[in-house]
Amino acid sequence: MNTKSLRILVADDDYPYSALLKKSLTDRGYLVTVTNSGEDTLTCLKKALFDIVLLDYKMEGTNGINVLQWMYGRKMNIPVILITSHGGDEIFEEAFKWGAEEYFVKGEMDTIRLPALVNQVFNKYQARKERLK
Repeated sequence: MNTKSLRILVADDDYPYSALLKKSLTDRGYLVTVTNSGEDTLTCLKKALFDIVLLDYKMEGTNGINVLQWMYGRKMNIPVILITSHGGDEIFEEAFKWGAEEYFVKGEMDTIRLPALVNQVFNKYQARKERLK
């Protein structure tokens, strides 16, 4: 699959940040859907197919780990990049325990770093899928 046509779900309750990510990713040709809560993210994942999910760790109500656990329980084979403002070993370990492919701490240059990470994670995921065939 061409990474330019990736369907990306951005789940982040910080609207200015999610809007910035959407613009940055759509400017690179990605198809981006944004949700602003864990509940909306679950609804979206039930209704549509995505190639990659960018998931905020800390959202009101259903948080990013809850969404990851839900995806894990349903064996959803979608790479997830967990996004957080506050990194730490326990968050990192929890994210990978429930199937996150990568972990991203918000900071400067996100509009450049995150699209590059999306490509890297998706390409690694595709290569792993090919090896398992």
